[in-house]
Amino acid sequence: MKTYKFKLSILASLLTAAGILLGFGSIGFTIWRIIYKTGFSEPLYIIQHLVLLLVGILAIVIFSSILIRSVYKIGETQIILWFGIIKSTFKIADIESIHLFTKTNKLVIYFKDEKYTVIVVKPEWYNDFCKDILARNDKIRYDVSTSDEDEEDIKK
Repeated sequence: MKTYKFKLSILASLLTAAGILLGFGSIGFTIWRIIYKTGFSEPLYIIQHLVLLLVGILAIVIFSSILIRSVYKIGETQIILWFGIIKSTFKIADIESIHLFTKTNKLVIYFKDEKYTVIVVKPEWYNDFCKDILARNDKIRYDVSTSDEDEEDIKK
């Protein structure tokens, strides 16, 4: 099974890291509040502390998984997208075409049921990614759209 790492933008990476830090901050603040301020003196404080601890742990798990386990895996019959803890599968037999838009540098997979997905990996990996899919189903059409400037360069 071939694996391609999901390419997050710099902003998305920074926001994900900020989410992890906020999760740790939430846990730290809650522990400080338990020890030095309110403790478990009232049932309302117990609920607040538990909710804040759970939200902090959940934020750390979700945002860490996005940074660590966001990949495309190409198997023999399907493409698996892991985006953190979310898993999506796409059957290679259902792929109608793959289209590379060079002007916007986007790789799009179109399916038979008129759905599509945009592949978010490094642009240098587009060719290898497409070859891996096309090797598993030779009925898939592969198209490339070039921009107007590219066409003018070809004519010269």
